[in-house]
Amino acid sequence: MTGKTAFLALIILSLKTSLFAQSFLGAEGGLTYNSYHTNISNRTATELSGHAGFNFSLSLRYKILPWLYVIAAPGLVQKGYSMNRTDSLSGEYDQHINTYVQLPVGVGAVYERQRWRFGLDLGLYTGYWLYGHIKGQTADIFGTTDVAGEQYTLVAYNQAYSFNQLRDNRWEEGWWMGPAVQYRLTPSWWLTAGTKYCQSLTRQEKASVSPIPAYNRTWLFSLGGAWSLPKSKAHP
Repeated sequence: MTGKTAFLALIILSLKTSLFAQSFLGAEGGLTYNSYHTNISNRTATELSGHAGFNFSLSLRYKILPWLYVIAAPGLVQKGYSMNRTDSLSGEYDQHINTYVQLPVGVGAVYERQRWRFGLDLGLYTGYWLYGHIKGQTADIFGTTDVAGEQYTLVAYNQAYSFNQLRDNRWEEGWWMGPAVQYRLTPSWWLTAGTKYCQSLTRQEKASVSPIPAYNRTWLFSLGGAWSLPKSKAHP
């Protein structure tokens, strides 16, 4: 089942729930840490490193059982990584900062104790690669700094990423899970905190271009707030 299919299924489920079901609307933001999972054994003197970024999302939770919620949380997620050269090529690097609009949908199981609510959320997500930025340094082979030609002048670049429809797979789908905590300030207002781990199941470059698959693995750390919406009443 794809992320888009799961989203439609959960919307249908929420429409079938009781009109008295409690719902929560919230907003969260924080940091991300993304790692780029691929095979670089064919690239000599190269290291792959992750990169920190930001995330922001709106969240909607429908209570369908005392301990079970349906969740949708559309938002923006930054997913970056760097290719760093080592040994005699030290100083060269290629850093990618990619921004996705992402829609996680899923369910959350909760345990409540006094003002606290502890939960474990999990589900599927779909995302779209909205924007990319690259920067780094590369060797200028025409600008050697010694007679032997073993040292090169480094040339910096810093620019928007240019998408190529034959190369780039801009849709991303995968699964996610993580703990969530809420603290009730008033009967209607809550402080929220959560961590999500998102594992892409789709490769970033199309198979027709690159035989080596590459996937995003992203941690999201967020703080925010939520409002308990008034319960709907059934009409006679």
